[in-house]
Amino acid sequence: MPQGLRVAESPTGAGRGVFATQPFAAGDEIERCPMLIAEEGNEEELEAGAVGYVFGWGDGQTALALGYGSLYNHSYSPNATTLETKDELVITATRDIAVGEEIYINYMGTAQEGVWFEVLD
Repeated sequence: MPQGLRVAESPTGAGRGVFATQPFAAGDEIERCPMLIAEEGNEEELEAGAVGYVFGWGDGQTALALGYGSLYNHSYSPNATTLETKDELVITATRDIAVGEEIYINYMGTAQEGVWFEVLD
């Protein structure tokens, strides 16, 4: 599993989240998450065992991030960012992250665009 990370219940009530077990400096790569990608028309197979953890990927594709990739919680004020490559989701710290701090990413732009779940932060 990824080094310097652990999964635990989020104090925000958002379910499980990813927490730092080592400090990360702004710009540090936190995790490279390989992706399981389903082409359009085959997404039901991927979603069957992972409802709520899969998301749109590329043009008409659905994906599941491996490692801890599907467990990072959302924030409109995240402390990490994502970069989507052809077959990976790369998580990088946008500011210094202390040991014990939950790592958040932004799922979808701005609050005005909305998300499909209740925002807790």
